[in-house]
Amino acid sequence: MGFLLKQITVFLAFQLSISFSWARVLRLPPTEEKDLFFRGTLPDITTANRHDSVVLHCKVGGREPTIHWLKDGVRIQQGESRDYRNDQAQYEDTAAVTGKSFTASKLYLDCVDEASEGVYTCIGETPTERITQSTNLVLKRPNADFLDLPEAAAEFSHRTCLEKRSVGNTAARIFLWTSLRLELMGEAVQLFCRSEGSPSPQVEWFDNNREKILPTSSEFSDYEILENGDLLIKRLQWKHMGQFKCSASNGEGSDTQGIFIYPMNNPQN
Repeated sequence: MGFLLKQITVFLAFQLSISFSWARVLRLPPTEEKDLFFRGTLPDITTANRHDSVVLHCKVGGREPTIHWLKDGVRIQQGESRDYRNDQAQYEDTAAVTGKSFTASKLYLDCVDEASEGVYTCIGETPTERITQSTNLVLKRPNADFLDLPEAAAEFSHRTCLEKRSVGNTAARIFLWTSLRLELMGEAVQLFCRSEGSPSPQVEWFDNNREKILPTSSEFSDYEILENGDLLIKRLQWKHMGQFKCSASNGEGSDTQGIFIYPMNNPQN
């Protein structure tokens, strides 16, 4: 059954690729209009109760874009790495990259209080372009009916976060990942998977056959798991088409995200 399903998936993907442009299939703006764009928007105002935990969502499409967040104009540190060169796909030949991808990000705001209020900005960027969108986080206060606005781009949890704060540990969670990637066969492809948590999460990858990818840099391996958690596919081939999964886990919990890879024919080959 699994083999048949995979064959059907391959067939449908092939039919789509020859019947439509990738932009029409994925409902994206034409590339000549926007090389970098948001999928979805943040609300102007996000409201939350004191001690709620809020998750803001941001998704960017373009040529291997990355995402980071600001609060009132100051960059927010997510994860352990403070090397901002990590923002980009350093292991790719940027001159050869012609495909498109979606990069997604979540900003976790634990146990919000008055100090958490402010303007949160999602920055989507490539080495040559940058776009922004923002939301103003405001705490709900008694008799403040005018702040009862839709909370369309955020998640809220119960006040159990206060208990977690007293312990100090937090569950593993993925805050940045590549959700979809289309690229020419033969190119190196770096898939984002950045996580945070305490203790530090362990990252594992699973290929399109649901087999665990070994953390090796052997020249005979198709893959390399990078120090920051990303996966490097050294030379993209048709056999890599399908759903990959990235998993981050620690003693407090785990998080998983799926990444769909679609190799495209290289007209120069």
